[in-house]
Amino acid sequence: MNKKTLTTAMDLLYRKYLIPMILLDQDGSPLYPSLTLTSNNSLKHYLEETNGPVANLYHFGKYMLGCFAFQLAGRTCYMVIGPCGVIGTPETSYTFLEHEYHYNVHYSKEDTYSFEEYIQLLYTLFVERPLEKDQIHWHYQNDPHDRSMQTDLSLETNLYERRVHEATFDSYHFELRYLDYIKRNEPEKVVWVFNKMKETYSVSLSPYELEGLKLKFSAFVAVVTRMSIDEGVPVNQAFGLSDSLIQGLVYIHSAEECLRYIKEATYRFMELLHSYPLAKKSLLVKTIVNYIDSHLYEKVTIDDLAAITEKHKTHLCNQFKKEMNKTIHNYIQERKISEAKHLLLFTDYSYEKISTQLAFANQSHFIRNFKAVTGQTPKEFKEKHYAHALS
Repeated sequence: MNKKTLTTAMDLLYRKYLIPMILLDQDGSPLYPSLTLTSNNSLKHYLEETNGPVANLYHFGKYMLGCFAFQLAGRTCYMVIGPCGVIGTPETSYTFLEHEYHYNVHYSKEDTYSFEEYIQLLYTLFVERPLEKDQIHWHYQNDPHDRSMQTDLSLETNLYERRVHEATFDSYHFELRYLDYIKRNEPEKVVWVFNKMKETYSVSLSPYELEGLKLKFSAFVAVVTRMSIDEGVPVNQAFGLSDSLIQGLVYIHSAEECLRYIKEATYRFMELLHSYPLAKKSLLVKTIVNYIDSHLYEKVTIDDLAAITEKHKTHLCNQFKKEMNKTIHNYIQERKISEAKHLLLFTDYSYEKISTQLAFANQSHFIRNFKAVTGQTPKEFKEKHYAHALS
């Protein structure tokens, strides 16, 4: 593909999807479109991380970026995609590379699944070969200039304070089919469902009808939250995602946005559900897992678990090891280290504070356990995975 064909494709894709793209040379200087930058350092980090046949995707809470390298006329070039807004966030403008972008004028908002698919499309067109799933590397960090956590970043910290009431979709059979697609992890079937929904709902709904669609969204979240808990997702995790998604409704102002937000919520629950494959585990093991996951910031002992399950310590330890292929102690350590990873990436907490928050004996104990589980020290993990915000 020559440069003229490439830039024509960029223009056509931008008019269609309203997601900006910038073509850069190997030194980070813009080739297309023409941009005046005082420094190329803003993008240097992303270019340095993009080595080989990979696509790096960055999620900053309120916007997303993508980057991959390819050959153009025998020279290495880079394609930077974004900023692309995140469905459910309140921002209507953002300054990127010294230029101000306005929502629905210069950029659109998408869910993470759709943005990833768009990157796959661009990679296939410009690199001229498919982008496999294991070549896509996501990096997450909230923008340091906006410490408020959006859906992705608030999942781990939201506490459930409300109770969910009975509610269903308009069609019982639709609900059963939809829940089955989520359980079976079939995103392509979800896309089919949403194509059907778009035939039903007009983009020009009145404010009252839009509120009705938001109520249906709340009902959907209630149903899927209960299903997720029944399938083995810890209660705190399920309600944490539920609350953060519902909080984002205040920033939805059109039926089109609402439908896309429902799709994003579906993918989030699908991802959550299949990251906790406990559906076939016994009630005893589910109870133990839910208790541990609900008390990560406390010291959990075998005596505690014996008390809440009313089972002998030896029995519950043996049953847990049999079903989970790991000891209760190892599971507790893994879950605490998983929580520590989020705190390292999404907060400014020191190692000492994290060790105290997660009830480790001391900072040295925390670092030792972190390395035993991950093979890295907390410092090495943060340096590798922390996506630097634009300067």
